[in-house]
Amino acid sequence: MKRPVLILGSVPRITVPIARSLHAHGVPVEVASFSAVEVPPWSRAVSDFIRLPGSGEDHLPSIVEALTRLISKRGYDMLIPANDTALGFVAEHEAALRDLLYLACPPARVVQKVLDKSLTLEAAREAGVRTPLSYRVANTAELEAFAADLQFPLVAKPLDKGDQSSFKVRYYETYESIHQALSAVNRRTDDQLGGKLLLQEFVQGEGVGVELLMHNAEPVAIFQHRRLKEFPASGGVAAVAVAEAPEPLLVDQALALLRALEWDGVAMVEFRYDRARRHSSLLEVNGRYWGTLALAIHAGLDFPWYQWQIAHGEKPDVPLRYSVGMRWRWSAGYLSRWHDLAKDSAANLFKASAGIKESGVKPGGAKKFGMKEFVPSWADIDAVDALWNGNDPMPAIGELLRTLKDLAASDVKRITRKFSPVPSRTHS
Repeated sequence: MKRPVLILGSVPRITVPIARSLHAHGVPVEVASFSAVEVPPWSRAVSDFIRLPGSGEDHLPSIVEALTRLISKRGYDMLIPANDTALGFVAEHEAALRDLLYLACPPARVVQKVLDKSLTLEAAREAGVRTPLSYRVANTAELEAFAADLQFPLVAKPLDKGDQSSFKVRYYETYESIHQALSAVNRRTDDQLGGKLLLQEFVQGEGVGVELLMHNAEPVAIFQHRRLKEFPASGGVAAVAVAEAPEPLLVDQALALLRALEWDGVAMVEFRYDRARRHSSLLEVNGRYWGTLALAIHAGLDFPWYQWQIAHGEKPDVPLRYSVGMRWRWSAGYLSRWHDLAKDSAANLFKASAGIKESGVKPGGAKKFGMKEFVPSWADIDAVDALWNGNDPMPAIGELLRTLKDLAASDVKRITRKFSPVPSRTHS
């Protein structure tokens, strides 16, 4: 009888594939979350969902106490962080956790090197991996100090991967547009930037992820995917992806970086790759399971099972090949992408008919998308789904229903705000 595994963090397209993988091999799986916005996975592969005390500095002692008590009570022998927040939490409280069970991540000093993007870039440069020109800023004064050096378009990201900001990446084509987003006088919540940011030059090429399971500085399994469509459409996470044969150049760079980081466990090293010029540039490292995990599993590489075997002293039987060319679709992300494109196109048509000229550049860039973006291709429809399983349908159904509800609510809020009367100012 195998002891249960605890997944910390409920991110459907990551948590559910991990749970299904282990459940299929007779490993009981439970999921815990200390986030009020994360919902239960609703999967047959998950035997229980536990809501820990809320996040925040005031709750940290109670979260740690509740988690350690839960581990002792339920008898878990392995903990898997499913997102960067969980990874950071595990690293921060490593001393209290590592003596209780196997942590599916490296020591805290190593984890910190991927959670802090500036440390990741420093390690990459030392390992000989090309990185984009990067600048750390937190306000307009720091932005102005780099004004002469900035090259546009550029990319803005939260510096700390554990930052719960409302955005993952934004694109800006002019200095004025990003200065406005950083300015305190900019009150538009969809534009405003805050906190510590990493600004990087925009690198041409395709988004490619190289996923590895490392053990004792050697790769146990290697997988590669390419993003075909992203959410948001201007650049973000994969909505549609395809499995590719590992590109030796990218694999060599990923291995060099992970060895320099002393990484042990799973990780995705993400590149911008120009195939024609064989030119690559590092985007980031995800030090935990990635959003397209189900693609790797469907293609033939069962990363969670291999990691469980290593943790339990077994030697994984990893196939030499996997199904290259297999497509994957995250349906909720695909729907959200389509919705955003439709919304932006409608807004542009309205402004054009009204003769309104836009000033500045919206976050997300000024990239134009044609009508073909609105018509799903057969390849997209026929792709394996991130969550759908006929024997376990609720994770996919639940996420789609939540997405539809959220999109409808955002539309109602936007329309209400647009047509609400502006309160008149009174003069004394």
